[in-house]
Amino acid sequence: MNKTLIFFCISCCLLVFSIIVICTGPIINDILGSASTWRTLNCQRYSDRRKYVEDKKSITNDNEKDNFNKYMKKGQHLCERRKALYGLEYAALVSDLFFGVLCSLISLLHYFGVGNYCQKVTGIIGLACGIIGFILTLIYIIYSGYIFTNDGPGKEYDVTISTSGFNSPVSPYSSGFIYKLDKDRAFAEWKDGKYECFYYDKDNEDSVYAKYSDLGKKQYNYHKDFSDSNSDYKKSGCYISSPTTPLSYCKNPNINSKECDKLYYHNDITSISYKYNYDKWVTSIIFGCFIIALNIGLAIFGFLLFSDSSNGSTPLK
Repeated sequence: MNKTLIFFCISCCLLVFSIIVICTGPIINDILGSASTWRTLNCQRYSDRRKYVEDKKSITNDNEKDNFNKYMKKGQHLCERRKALYGLEYAALVSDLFFGVLCSLISLLHYFGVGNYCQKVTGIIGLACGIIGFILTLIYIIYSGYIFTNDGPGKEYDVTISTSGFNSPVSPYSSGFIYKLDKDRAFAEWKDGKYECFYYDKDNEDSVYAKYSDLGKKQYNYHKDFSDSNSDYKKSGCYISSPTTPLSYCKNPNINSKECDKLYYHNDITSISYKYNYDKWVTSIIFGCFIIALNIGLAIFGFLLFSDSSNGSTPLK
């Protein structure tokens, strides 16, 4: 198979895979709910608030000041990640789509013998498109994968939060969060005379909350075993329905006597939207990795076309 035909095939695959990721990407498809607002986020507000509080000496206690500064820094980093992902998704996917169309067209023309005199330019275009596409898509997939595995719904740092109450770390989860549960929707078990939460870590504010990468599991989507109509689902005294109670059990494990072997969080879920969005996001990451490989191939065969043309040989043979 000649180099021009391979170059054409790679360009077509790049075009097709770019369309797939555009149809499944978390930002363009607003999988995250509020992603449409990430473009206009002002992350500078967090550092400005820290500086304002420092200048006004609003917090005098060193421990409270340290907790406040950590809260604001984490908020700024989350804000910057989100804004970067928004820009990168559009920049990477639009570029890959454009490069796929451009290289497909010019390689198809050369394959049929049209414009062979400028195949050197085609090689340079392929090399440049491959390198640019590789860099943009790689950075985009890194950001997307990081947010997918490390962040979760309901995590918001309030830049206007009061400076009081920072004697201990303040959680950024106030609404919209999802508790991390095991496959039976349990969050704690009776052990050594108290209830112990499976995932609670007092030094990790994210420990009891589900990440985006968790939301494809059955405990976060509709399943007949957890339906209200299933008589075996609810066990008297073992299911918690209040959204604040599970965290209270985790922070104060001795507040109750034993009633059940495990404690379950009851939330009658009737849809599979989390699973649907999870599948789309995973698809975008997988095909994004394929696009990275295709961009490498585009750059390599662009370079080979350029070399062949520079040496006076004919790439079509």
